[in-house]
Amino acid sequence: MRLSSLEITQAVQAVRHSVQDQVVPSGYSIDSRTLQPGECFIAIRGKNFDGHQFIPEVLSKGASLVIAHSNDGLDAAWPVIFVEDTLIALQRLATHVRKKWGKKVVGITGSTGKTTTKEITSFFLGARFQVFKSMGNFNNDYGLPLSILRLQEQEEVAVLELGMSAAGEISRLSKIAQPDMGVVTNVNPVHLEFFQSIQGIARAKRELIENLPSNGVAILNNDDPRVRRFGNFFSGQVLTYGVRTAAGYRVSAIRFKGLNGSEFRLDYKGSGYLFGLPLIGIHNVYNCLPAIVVAHRLGLGFEVIDQRIKQLKPSAGRGEVLHFAGFSVINDSYNSNPVALETMIQFLKRVPGHKRKILVGGEMRELGPRSPEFHRSCGNLAAKVKLDFILGVGGQACHLVEAARARGYDGNHALFFENATTAGEWLSDHVRAGDLILVKGSRGVKTELVIEALRQDHSLTKTS
Repeated sequence: MRLSSLEITQAVQAVRHSVQDQVVPSGYSIDSRTLQPGECFIAIRGKNFDGHQFIPEVLSKGASLVIAHSNDGLDAAWPVIFVEDTLIALQRLATHVRKKWGKKVVGITGSTGKTTTKEITSFFLGARFQVFKSMGNFNNDYGLPLSILRLQEQEEVAVLELGMSAAGEISRLSKIAQPDMGVVTNVNPVHLEFFQSIQGIARAKRELIENLPSNGVAILNNDDPRVRRFGNFFSGQVLTYGVRTAAGYRVSAIRFKGLNGSEFRLDYKGSGYLFGLPLIGIHNVYNCLPAIVVAHRLGLGFEVIDQRIKQLKPSAGRGEVLHFAGFSVINDSYNSNPVALETMIQFLKRVPGHKRKILVGGEMRELGPRSPEFHRSCGNLAAKVKLDFILGVGGQACHLVEAARARGYDGNHALFFENATTAGEWLSDHVRAGDLILVKGSRGVKTELVIEALRQDHSLTKTS
């Protein structure tokens, strides 16, 4: 949204400034490397960097305006708005833009599935509305405000992802985004490095619902007992969805179609509706359900929603199916956690028509002191369902491999690799026609390098 420097000065509660009132930045950036001419540069001071060091650089690149909280080494003639804290200024500016824009906001959080749910929700709503969605997984104290600053006046609905790594963060983000509808996908053991218990994670996720307006709508996964209880903390309308338990929007039957997705029946107010979902796994049925609820609540009919569902495609590294000459790979390398990995192991086992099943499981991070236990649990499951090869990649994934070996796997079938590059080299040498391979791991492990090794040595024939 285009704002004048005068409006920006007022919104961020500037302590002083040296800029003309009529300057209108073309955008906003906190990264000197990606800043474009005409944008406003907000000099964030973080743990490992200080944006104030790059002010001369961004001005030489054509920045129209700078927001800073220190004038050390700055020329008095430079176009600078001074504030007490630049992060707070970024958040105040985003809050101002959201209020000025003034339309419907859907906020989405959860331990898993929130980014995919955001993408699906945005796609469904695009059938009727001009939709804004937060960029990638820009869902924290920096990313969410930067996303909101990209809002345009003509857009009618915003779908925003809210993440967290500490208590209070979602509450803070909710006050910036001011959602009218709040979706909570689930509460699972992720970010345990920052929380003492899963109950603490649940309380932090609940902050989204607690910050909804009284005339807002909470959309809750009724299959998750912790999320189900969030409705007790909200006086407005609560809409529920589920597969295993009674819910306002309930899936009563699912027919899995392997790598081609699934079909499911959704029951709503005594009627049943059939949907064909091209995304793989029951977890994507769960990702799809809150998007259906949001779209239906905002006036889209089930027939229109079904048309949109049929057009869904996976995002990069989030359940992509790659068909090579003779074998197939499920590229789920974008991220991982214990619940998501166990779900994909079960899915891998169920897919028919393949001679061998191979797991490449990268380390799952931010699990705290229980990390070895979670990795062993996944290794036990992989061995229990009798996958043919179990490969662990990096750090704590050694416990995944140890668990498989404790259940009888030898060193030729349960292997640990220090990094994804060596795992990819081994796999590329040992893959055979008829194999189905699952690749999954936390971002920092870079398990996508396993797939790059396969691409280098084998012909990719199709992506779905």
